[in-house]
Amino acid sequence: MIEAGIRQHRIRRAAATATVAAAFLGAGFVTSAHAGQVGHAAANTPTYGGSYSIRTGDAADCLDPQKTASGVSNEIDSYVFDPLLSIDKKGHYVGNLAPKYSVADGGKRLTFRLRQNVRFSNGDPLTASDVKFTFDRALNPATASPVAASQLAAIGATKVVNKYTVELDLKTPNRPLLTNLAGSYTGILDSKWMRAHADSTCNKPVGSGPYMIRSAGAAFSDVVLVANKRHNFGPSWVTNKGVPYITTVHFKAITSDATAISELLSGGVDYTTIPGTQLSRVRGKSSLVLHKLRSQSVTFVEFNAAKPPFNDPQVRKAFAEVINRKNIVQAALGGLGQPINGPLAPGIPFYDKSASKYMPKYNLSAASKIITAKHATGPYTYLTVGIPDLSTQAEILQQAAGQAGMQLNIVTKSGVGDFVSAAAKGDFDVLSLSATYTDPDILYLLLDSSQGGGKGLNWTGVTDLTLDSLLQQGRTTLAKKKIGAIYAKAQVQINKDLYFVGVVAPTGILAIRSTIKGYHVDAAGASAIQDMYIKTK
Repeated sequence: MIEAGIRQHRIRRAAATATVAAAFLGAGFVTSAHAGQVGHAAANTPTYGGSYSIRTGDAADCLDPQKTASGVSNEIDSYVFDPLLSIDKKGHYVGNLAPKYSVADGGKRLTFRLRQNVRFSNGDPLTASDVKFTFDRALNPATASPVAASQLAAIGATKVVNKYTVELDLKTPNRPLLTNLAGSYTGILDSKWMRAHADSTCNKPVGSGPYMIRSAGAAFSDVVLVANKRHNFGPSWVTNKGVPYITTVHFKAITSDATAISELLSGGVDYTTIPGTQLSRVRGKSSLVLHKLRSQSVTFVEFNAAKPPFNDPQVRKAFAEVINRKNIVQAALGGLGQPINGPLAPGIPFYDKSASKYMPKYNLSAASKIITAKHATGPYTYLTVGIPDLSTQAEILQQAAGQAGMQLNIVTKSGVGDFVSAAAKGDFDVLSLSATYTDPDILYLLLDSSQGGGKGLNWTGVTDLTLDSLLQQGRTTLAKKKIGAIYAKAQVQINKDLYFVGVVAPTGILAIRSTIKGYHVDAAGASAIQDMYIKTK
């Protein structure tokens, strides 16, 4: 979801049948999440054992999937928690924890039949009561869940039918819900363990996934997972239906891109995304396999429109005019990305390029005239996260705004948790961040009024009932043509209002050590971590 230096697109996603997938998703997923990859690991006979290390550009903030909005935390949680559904290589929903489900009452009732004999990593049995506990907890305002609550908001009630059957009664039909039920933000929790450790759920939560947490270092900068010996299933697109082949997975937070690539080349890490500024250092290395990942990330600028001067649309327009996207792609992303003039990345379903004509173009002279006329000289607080591409982008925009007469003071938070806390309190005038999602419902999570006031990820301070209506229609409408028209209107309005300004869509390059075999992904970019193994000599 919210990115901080890791763009490996491995959020473990949903599952079902082609017919239902088309109805709920509008056939939104593509069939290849790594088209154009530079290389692919050759098949060998899998063996058990070994370890590998994954670099993250930031530390996790909490390993409780309902207490975080961090992309790093979500990445780690995707190893530890199983969702109800998965998505296969053709974009169809297929079973994960729930191999069978049905839809009734015009899409307002979903019934899931769980696998039997599934146990959490500590041995506790997983039943329908755990599903109910998980969803009830996420939706409880006391949990203050920044992402899971939004993803499950359509649920009116979760009912236990019997030990292995659970029913979701929805307030209205909800198109993105099946996708959300495939991600680790909605992974099923061990209700017994969570109740017993209610005050310390961030540190070592218990899931049923392929791995379990062995240790979490200071401030989550170093997290070690080990194979869950009780894991005994997998979705249809995964070959290994049991315990993962690789014994240990080590997540290492390394902020500096240059340092991370040095670690990759020396053997300190085995798996990382490669920024454009470092690509020449890894290209042609026989010890690495490179994969080009489909971009579904958006780097954006957002304004605190609840207070002057960014409550004035003309001042927001002036700031939009200081954004030189081509310069940011080259300087911040090393050329690995593309400028965008809207709130969605081109890789997200229902992206509408025609909305770009409503986005103000780069024009320092025009911006300067507005800033002078509006006396919007600052200084103003520019909030961001301390990872290389966002830091560089902040510096570029600070310089450009300065040339137009507006002073920005950059405030850099070391982690996503601190950033979200400051943003939720409104401690900023301008902010920038990246977010990754596979569905245009990201706009609801970031901009709907219900997600403001510290309840979610809308930090603009704006209540826009017209936009709310469009974003809510986008969730509840099932007809593909109607969905496209709704999101086209929403993207146009967002570009006209300029509370939220898309800047660039980074292109991900993933490097994996060549001794790690079995890497493949589903249509949403989730990797089959159970199938990966270490080649032995």
